[in-house]
Amino acid sequence: VSLDHERLRKKVGVKFRKFIQLRDLIKTSDGSIIAKCISCRREQIIDYSYQLKQFHAGHYFKEDRYESVALDEVNVNGQCGRCNRHLNGNESAYQENLIKKYGNGMFEDLKVRKNGIRKYSYGELQELDRIYSLKIKKEQLRLGRKW
Repeated sequence: VSLDHERLRKKVGVKFRKFIQLRDLIKTSDGSIIAKCISCRREQIIDYSYQLKQFHAGHYFKEDRYESVALDEVNVNGQCGRCNRHLNGNESAYQENLIKKYGNGMFEDLKVRKNGIRKYSYGELQELDRIYSLKIKKEQLRLGRKW
C-alpha cells in the first residue's frame, strides 16, 4: 500500500466521521442544533463548531479491530465523548439503541459484515472522498451551518 493510498484512506476517514457527526445532529423547530448520544441519550445544544469536537463519531465495532465496518454508516453513530472515550463506547447501551435505530435485522447483518475483509482500492477511496464531501455539504445545508 502506497503512502498516497494511506493518506487518502485517512482523509476519507476524517470526512466520514465528520459526516456522521453532522448526520446525527438534530435541528429543532426553533433552529437549535442538538447532539444526542447514541448510548446514554444525553442531549447537548451545539452552538459553536468547537463544541462539535465533543460529539464523536463512535464506532460500535471498533475501527482498529474491524476495518471491514470502519466506514459503515450503521456501525458509526454520534456519541458523546464521555461514552466513547471514558466508558469505552458504553457498549450495552450503544447496542440497545443501535437496534432501536436500525432494527434487529440490520444489527445482525452488521455483526456478519464486521468479520469480512475490506481493502479499498485507490479508485474506491477517491469515490468515497467525493461522496462524503457531497454528503457533508448536504448536511451543512440541512443544519444551516458550515461546520
